[in-house]
Amino acid sequence: MSPTTVRHVLTRKRAVLRDSITVVRYSIAALWSSRFLLRMVGSTVALTVLSLMAWRQLGPGGIGDARSVAHSVVVGIRFLVVMALQFLVATWLYASFSGTAHTHIRRLLGRLARRLPGFALCAAFLAWSDRAASLSSGGSIVRLAVAFGFSYVLSYAIPAAAVYDTGLLHAFRGTYRALRSTFGADLLAWSGVWIVNGITSILGAIPDALDLYRPDADGTRFSVAGRLVNWLVLMPAGITAQAICAAFVTVIFFALERNKAPEGFPKAAVETVSGLQLDD
Repeated sequence: MSPTTVRHVLTRKRAVLRDSITVVRYSIAALWSSRFLLRMVGSTVALTVLSLMAWRQLGPGGIGDARSVAHSVVVGIRFLVVMALQFLVATWLYASFSGTAHTHIRRLLGRLARRLPGFALCAAFLAWSDRAASLSSGGSIVRLAVAFGFSYVLSYAIPAAAVYDTGLLHAFRGTYRALRSTFGADLLAWSGVWIVNGITSILGAIPDALDLYRPDADGTRFSVAGRLVNWLVLMPAGITAQAICAAFVTVIFFALERNKAPEGFPKAAVETVSGLQLDD
């Protein structure tokens, strides 16, 4: 490959990265409108903390298998809360892009309530798959690979359920249509979201770096300072990253359904992340 070709490819990839980051920035700005992102993240963190505290107080204790099951339930709760957040974000943002009146919070919660059984099944599957992380058998590797693929499909299916106001079964069909229609997008189209998740992962190293764990009879747990860092920094950062991911996919669905970029978004950047040729 000639130096000229390499330079051309690198220039093109840099442009894709720039466009992806641009869509992330505009998505954050859209979510920040009316402090929606702040309210959603704050409410989600509070709900997650209260749910986990209630489970630790009322759920089963013990060691061994009982403790492993309890851990899986906690993981499932986290997945369920994140799915609910993504659904609300996608619902609110698509309505904003469409120029319709924002749905009252009670109606939003009513739509969410109808989807919770399907979300709960998905969360249970992901929590079950999470238990394979501590295993080393070939079967667990396959299980983790399936869970990764399922998580990627869900990143489209949750916003699809919000956009089309349908259950997960029909949302998976919408996901297939979206993946097929946007197949021409560059492999770096999601690079802006990857950067957000990468920053979140770096923040996740804070407890180890500051030695915020303390040993106990069953292993290690956060110290008091570690719990504060987890609740005030790590959890909000992780939940915000998931909200941004849902917003990013909602932009793609809007471009697919309306064949145009959301108002205020750069058309070229939306075309890059969606792989579509949009109207002016």
